[in-house]
Amino acid sequence: MMLSAFRGKTRGKDKVLVIGLDGVPCRIIKNFIKMGIMPYMGKLSQQGTMREMISSIPPVSSVAWTNFFTGVNPGKHGIYGFMERKPDSYDIYFPNSTHIKSPTLWDILSQENKRTIAINIPQTYPAQPLNGMLISGFVALDLERGVYPSTIYPKLKKMDYRIDVDYRKAAEKKEEFFQDLFYTLDKRREAILHFLKGEDWDLFIATFTGTDRLHHYFWNDLADTESPYHQKFLEYYQKLDTIIKKIVSSIGKEVNLIILADHGFTLLKKEIYPNTWLKENGYLKLKKEPPESLADIDPSSRAFILDPGRVFINLKGKMPNGCVEAGSEYEALLKELTREFLKVEGIDKVFRKDDLYSGSYLEQAPDMVLLSESRYDIKGSLSKENLFGKERFSGMHTHNDALFYIRGLNSNREKIYIIDLAPTILDFLGLPIPSHMDGVSLIQNTKSPNP
Repeated sequence: MMLSAFRGKTRGKDKVLVIGLDGVPCRIIKNFIKMGIMPYMGKLSQQGTMREMISSIPPVSSVAWTNFFTGVNPGKHGIYGFMERKPDSYDIYFPNSTHIKSPTLWDILSQENKRTIAINIPQTYPAQPLNGMLISGFVALDLERGVYPSTIYPKLKKMDYRIDVDYRKAAEKKEEFFQDLFYTLDKRREAILHFLKGEDWDLFIATFTGTDRLHHYFWNDLADTESPYHQKFLEYYQKLDTIIKKIVSSIGKEVNLIILADHGFTLLKKEIYPNTWLKENGYLKLKKEPPESLADIDPSSRAFILDPGRVFINLKGKMPNGCVEAGSEYEALLKELTREFLKVEGIDKVFRKDDLYSGSYLEQAPDMVLLSESRYDIKGSLSKENLFGKERFSGMHTHNDALFYIRGLNSNREKIYIIDLAPTILDFLGLPIPSHMDGVSLIQNTKSPNP
C-alpha cells in the first residue's frame, strides 16, 4: 500500500530556500532544542517535519552533496569519493565539478529560465556557468576560480569572505581554530544575506561547513562538560541558530524552506585500516614499505582499498597489472572477502557495487564498500602497520541520522533519502522531474527506492 508522503501544503511555483549544515545529525539538533541552545530551530520544528535522513554510502561529502544536487546515485553522476583511480592506471585524482556526469539542479533550472544562487556547496569547484550565481565550497583551491560570474569576486574579496576554516589549526592551535571558525561563520552569514536580499532567485542554497570541522575535532568536547571547549561548541550552535533565524526571517513565510545535512556524525571509537588486513592475509602485496602510492602495489595483489572503505579488485582487463580473472574467479573472491571482512571487528556491513549503484558509470565504481555502524572509521591507508589506530579526529561520519527539515509539511514516509531532495525541489518549483533521477519527490504519493 502506498503511503501519502506529505500532507499540508499543496505544490506550487514558489521559491525554495535550502540551508545546508554539513555533517549535522538530527539528534544533535533535537538535543540542542531541548537544551534551549537553538530556540529558533525549535520554533521551526513545530512548523513542519524534522527527522532523520539517510545519506550516501560511503557517507562522504563529495558523494552525498552530489547525490543531493543531482538526485541520482554515483553510478550516474560518477563521484564515488574524494579521490578516484584514473582509468587504466593506479594513479589517483581528486574529482571536481568538471567530473560530474549528471545535470545539477542549477543546470535544470537554467534550462527552464529559473535562477539559482548557490553558496558554499562542496564538490562545485571550479564554478561552472549557470543562470544565477555560484560560490564554490570545499574543496575550493582558489576563490577567483570558485565563483560565477567573475564579477562577484571583488565583492567577496573586499568582504574577506572565507571558503573554509583552516582546520589544520584544530589539533594544536585550538584557540586560533575557534577564532577562525567564528570569523568564517560571520563571513558566510554576511555573503548569504547580501545575495539573498540583493539578487533575484528561484532557488537559493546556502551551506555551512564549519559544523563538520567542529565535529571531527571536538566531538569529545561536546560530551565532556568539563572540557574548556565544551562551551565553545555550544556557542557555535547558538550563533548558527541566530544566523538561521536571520536568513529565514528575511524571505517570508511563503517561500518553501528545507534544511538538511549531507550525512550524520557520531563519536569515533577507533580508526581501522583494512589494507593492513589485506596485507596480513595475502590479498595485498607491496613492492616496497612504506609505499609512496598505489603504483607500489605488486601485480600479484588481488585487492586494495581506497578511502573510505572502497574495495577494488585487481581485475584483469580493468587494472593495468590485474591478476584476477573476470567471471568465476572474481565472484569467488568477492564472496570470500565478504565473508572474511565481516569477521573483522568494526566492519559491520559489506556491499557489492550492484547493491548500491546503477547507471552508465558503474564500471568505475568500487567492487565492494565496507561500512561500520559501530563507530569505527574505515580508512584507506596503505602504509599502516597496525589494523587499528586513532589519530586526531574524535568524530566520524555516519550514513544515517542526517538532519532533514521541511517547513509546512507533515511526513509519514517510512524513510527519506538525500537523493529525494532534488526532485522535491523541482516539484516545489512546478518543474517536471527528469526521468533519469533516482530520487522521488517527497510530496508525491510514493516511496523512495534505496539509493
